[in-house]
Amino acid sequence: MGTIVSIGGGRYDDGEIFSLLKHIVTLSGKTEPNILYVPTAGFDYIIGDEVIFDIFHQLGGKISNLFLTNPNFTPAEVERKVLSADIVYVGGGNLKFLMNTWKATGAVEAFQKAYDKGIILSGYSSGAMCWCTEGWDDCGENRSFEFIDCVGLLPYCCCPHFDGDNWCNFENEVKSRPYEGLAIDNGCAVIFRDGEEPYAMHGNDGGSAYIFGRDGSKTQIPEK
Repeated sequence: MGTIVSIGGGRYDDGEIFSLLKHIVTLSGKTEPNILYVPTAGFDYIIGDEVIFDIFHQLGGKISNLFLTNPNFTPAEVERKVLSADIVYVGGGNLKFLMNTWKATGAVEAFQKAYDKGIILSGYSSGAMCWCTEGWDDCGENRSFEFIDCVGLLPYCCCPHFDGDNWCNFENEVKSRPYEGLAIDNGCAVIFRDGEEPYAMHGNDGGSAYIFGRDGSKTQIPEK
């Protein structure tokens, strides 16, 4: 079984989610883990992401990037880079672009192999949703919300930023889906590890996570 850490959102620059990133590093069991940063959802534009690199450096991580918009990458090269990591961390942005790119480059299959190998798969916003069966993102026309098919390692439709404006509509939308809903507030992470029951953690400003049933039920994921 594998490990997935999904962060609903939050601020990097003032340390709000520093403890969540620290937990990801701790879960690797290594003092200097190889961290692969995947900024596909941001169209591989990493200006402004320096604070993410700085945090992981502070935590002992050795960081490299995987730019999947690079047309020269073969599926074999993508797989090699993914499987050489201890931690994969996926940034936020446009979930539809992310999934279209991953499907076209063989990254979906590479990440599925990484999960089976025990490599930690993690991410923020789109990088939280992508591991689920579906994601609920504002990547439609005029920033309308829609469900996007994702990697499918977790049997949920997922919504980050649940405490943010408009995202809370997800609670009603779940009732029309074939999967339970996973809703994650800003500042919160949900950890799925080795098939055990998931647990939540929050950063400096709090944040919770919930499972929504198609029958309208709502269960808060316990913190550890």
